[in-house]
Amino acid sequence: MSTIRTRVLTSLLVVAGSLVALAASAQPQPETFFKKKMGLSDAEIQQIRQGQVVTKVLPSGDTKYGVLVLGAVYVNAPAEKFVAVYKDVSRLKQLKVYLDLQVFNVGGAPVKLADFDRVTFNRKDIDELKSCKPGDCDLQLYDIEGFRKQIKWGAPDQYDQANKIGRQRMFDLVQRYQSGGLKAFGSYEDRDKPFNRFTETKAMLDNSFYLQGSTAPEVYRHVVDYPQGKLAGAEEFFYWENIDFGQGPTIRLSHNAVFPMGAGAAKPVAVNKQLYASRYIRMALMIFACVPDTQGKGFYLIEINDSRTPDFGSLKQSIVRKVATSTAEQSVKDMLALYKAELAK
Repeated sequence: MSTIRTRVLTSLLVVAGSLVALAASAQPQPETFFKKKMGLSDAEIQQIRQGQVVTKVLPSGDTKYGVLVLGAVYVNAPAEKFVAVYKDVSRLKQLKVYLDLQVFNVGGAPVKLADFDRVTFNRKDIDELKSCKPGDCDLQLYDIEGFRKQIKWGAPDQYDQANKIGRQRMFDLVQRYQSGGLKAFGSYEDRDKPFNRFTETKAMLDNSFYLQGSTAPEVYRHVVDYPQGKLAGAEEFFYWENIDFGQGPTIRLSHNAVFPMGAGAAKPVAVNKQLYASRYIRMALMIFACVPDTQGKGFYLIEINDSRTPDFGSLKQSIVRKVATSTAEQSVKDMLALYKAELAK
């Protein structure tokens, strides 16, 4: 194997395997890892080195509801430039799926209810809320009955009422999260089986290969035990987005953290943790890791996108999972291509 090929594979293995550097005495077998575990071909590995985005759908820690996609691309720019590009969330509006987006809490600025003024839920979702019941509701809410009872159905301003309540709830959700983390959320109760955000997020990471408490304890604690486990030096911000991947508008709320010092060989590292989505995805975690090329001026940008779909019935679940997988893979491709283009400027 050539020196360049070995360096490429080893760098990617460090990130994709555990997000921490291998011990100096370790003898990594990147050829085996990529070909047998990830299924990448020599041609795909070479495409990464040439600056092309390569994605792969991998087996998830949750074989029934999980969707896991990994993507990688070589970027001919200093890795430290990624922080500024990632924090400029407005760049995401270049992607056609984005209908609207608002970033807030930048630099620790207090979260305000006005930060959610443009949040507008799809009227179809609001209409569904009027009659759907736990176990038979596509709209995701922590308290369906409580939300529904606050609306005066049939009133001329029923949609305005619903949006006002939704904005207040998102504002309250962020405040609860900032003081008590995921543990303060409780459980989604819109399906037959309650879905607890803290326990499910912890289980997702504990069953993953990419970020575990034993291999990257500080980043792991920041993601799972925030704010108690908050890592000093992390740069944080929140944003909500209104996106449409072709299945109807979806409102999502995310907490982002950038770790300039990274983890092991990956510097910097950024984590996007979904706090709420009005449809389709129960929880999602996107990790971006930059692995500098030790023999070049560029770096390898890796994205890991792990998510969980709702527990629909078998037929609907198969359809939702198929769509979610296709959407996640396309999202990884588009995101990496966007960041690569922006970093090249």
